[in-house]
Amino acid sequence: MMKSSRPNLLALSTLAIFSSVTLLPAEEPLQYQKDIRPKLITFCGDCHSPEDSEHDVKFLQATSVGEMSQMRSIWKSVAEQLRNRTMPPPDETQPSETERLEIAEWIDQTLQQTACEQGPYAGSITSRRLNRTEYTNTIRDLLGVETDAAVRFPVDGSGGEGFDNNGETLFLPPILMERYLEAAEEILDAALPSQAIKITIPARDLLPPEEKADSSARVLEPKKSLRWVPRIYSAGQHFVRVRAQPVEKPTTLTLKVDGIVVERFTIDGQPKSAGDFPVNYDTNIQLSRGFHTLEIRCTSDEKALVSFLHLKQNEKELNKDQLHIYENLTGTSPDKTPENPRTVAERKLKAFISQAFRRPANSTEVDKYMSLYDRAAERGDPHVEAIKLAMKGVLVSSPFIFRMESLPETASPQSVSNYELATRLSYFLWGSMPDEKLFKLAAEGRLNEDSVLVEQVDRMLNDPRADYFIDEFVGQWLGTHEVGARVAPDTSKFKGEFTTELLLGFREEPNQLFAYLLQENRSLMELITADYVIVNKRLRKHYGFDEEEKSDKQDWPWSPNPQLSKDGPFVKVMVTNGQRGGVLGMGGVHLLTSYPNRTSPVLRGGWILETLLGVRVPNPPPDIPELSKSKKGKMTIREQLALHRDHPSCSACHNLIDPPGFALDHYDVLGRWQEEQEGKPIDATATFPSGETVEGLAGLKVIMMQRKPEFYRHLTRKMLGFALGRSLDDRDDCVINQISDDLLNNDDSLRNLITSVVLSTPFRNRQLSTDQASIATD
Repeated sequence: MMKSSRPNLLALSTLAIFSSVTLLPAEEPLQYQKDIRPKLITFCGDCHSPEDSEHDVKFLQATSVGEMSQMRSIWKSVAEQLRNRTMPPPDETQPSETERLEIAEWIDQTLQQTACEQGPYAGSITSRRLNRTEYTNTIRDLLGVETDAAVRFPVDGSGGEGFDNNGETLFLPPILMERYLEAAEEILDAALPSQAIKITIPARDLLPPEEKADSSARVLEPKKSLRWVPRIYSAGQHFVRVRAQPVEKPTTLTLKVDGIVVERFTIDGQPKSAGDFPVNYDTNIQLSRGFHTLEIRCTSDEKALVSFLHLKQNEKELNKDQLHIYENLTGTSPDKTPENPRTVAERKLKAFISQAFRRPANSTEVDKYMSLYDRAAERGDPHVEAIKLAMKGVLVSSPFIFRMESLPETASPQSVSNYELATRLSYFLWGSMPDEKLFKLAAEGRLNEDSVLVEQVDRMLNDPRADYFIDEFVGQWLGTHEVGARVAPDTSKFKGEFTTELLLGFREEPNQLFAYLLQENRSLMELITADYVIVNKRLRKHYGFDEEEKSDKQDWPWSPNPQLSKDGPFVKVMVTNGQRGGVLGMGGVHLLTSYPNRTSPVLRGGWILETLLGVRVPNPPPDIPELSKSKKGKMTIREQLALHRDHPSCSACHNLIDPPGFALDHYDVLGRWQEEQEGKPIDATATFPSGETVEGLAGLKVIMMQRKPEFYRHLTRKMLGFALGRSLDDRDDCVINQISDDLLNNDDSLRNLITSVVLSTPFRNRQLSTDQASIATD
């Protein structure tokens, strides 16, 4: 819409949410032609004339609502730029504020109402690699190993709807491939410990070879060495014993590993008679996996008589669970080799590949990885080592690292396979591979049945592995994952007032509320309106709750961070003073929306608009002056912002952003309730553009209740984006509207939202993108 001008920021975008202006009803094509299009031609026609074939932004070429719905992205931009006052430019004819709002709202309502006119939409999901959390969880369920190997992987970026499982941002840089190789070796060594080495090499068999080896002992001449090159299959501590004696006088031997001296022995023991044995000289060394050179060197001018070199790995006993995993993966126990090792390996490897690839393995794939087993077996590696080499190949292969689906064939939705659906479902709710039950249903071809899917969603949400879903979705949606990491209070100002346990509690609290709503099948609106908190002993004290205050002593099934165990279980505590309840009363949210050393109504208001209501808050213009305190005395944040809003470029936006933040002024950086700021009573009243004035958290909850449709729609969008792992586009509006309308008119529980997403067209289907479809047609 013509050239860009400096945005007047949020302007009417937020006004639409917090205003009581009467909007035009959704118009039919006649009203569009009569009322909306003529105004847009008046205000935008100079640069966007429908007759101007050279201009790229041709939204005014739409002469009906039907044509308009075919240009959804452009029309969304029109509505947004009208709200943000970025268009029309200042030197063009401007609409009145009422006209600006009416047109923008009419566009949005019309786009929502026409969202399904183009038919069902599934979208196209790109093959994407497992992110760090998914990789860790998958390894746990595939091999039974709890590993932290993924912390060495590059940090995953977020995209689309703001989650780090978005396939468009999960790239595969070369350094990550190296990390995968290292991790695979480390993980397999943990899951399948190698047979502990225990070898004694007579001196006559050490290098260099001796021409005449008449006895097991050898004389080691001064400045000479004897060597041995063992292959170590498992890194760890190894016991080394050298049996030696001086030939005439005491001498010194050194033990080298790969050319580095690790021990010195003074050889001074003499046999008392001809039948006595030489003396043993012992030490422990740390050896990594692979080949190593062990060297015994005589460093003095006196000879030594060496009998043997003994190497033994310090064994670790496998517990019952580890032994079960070992036998399940290899078909044998650690101290045995099966009678037909290759047959056993092929059977076990086929099962392993099928689990790792999240679908049945074909014969070509099994043969490919069996060739690695054969290579290892031919060079003399033990059975378990040969299987580990083949499994390492699986763990660094594309079908394991990436969630791959067969390509769609048509531009209309077509069902994904049962195995692909099982994978979508398991990574949505568990962040891991499907379990045996999902694999069985997929093999039977039953998973795509509505009743079966509903049953599996319930089962999976009741499984401890759903911890992943709660932690990842809530932490990334609300931003509380960053509390205690990127977000922390000023250590100099708040020293002694916060602890690591408190910050962990802040991160955990929203998860616990989410888990409670899920467990008890309660309304999603309680995320905002709850008159209770779910806290542990540390948070209870921080919030100033009386120990005698009524609480439910049940320990909720959702497991907290082990580091929080000393603060006791999370319990439900009823709030009687209106100072807590819901995400808006949580200390983690207050810390997240503050600066390290002071609170900020602007940050808090912006967070509410963007995170809870889905309103895009633009960045401020570059020439806006910083907030500064008066030189004449200390001022409250509200007083400073009052001066700040005197700046003409600030007032329009701050009048819209600040009110929800002002309502939370009673909370300091650490979320503690305060009655004064800078020695003055806190004023937590907030006047919204509609003219409605409320006070504090209770009043803000009332406003948010009025915005229930926006809240449910935005939460639905977030849930769908997290489930699909892709960016949502205009045509996804259809399913978003359907699900959010169902929540508003029927069951608005969290469980129903999750189930509706799983049953939706985009979750169960795929289709060619517009570009792919055009290429296929050509």
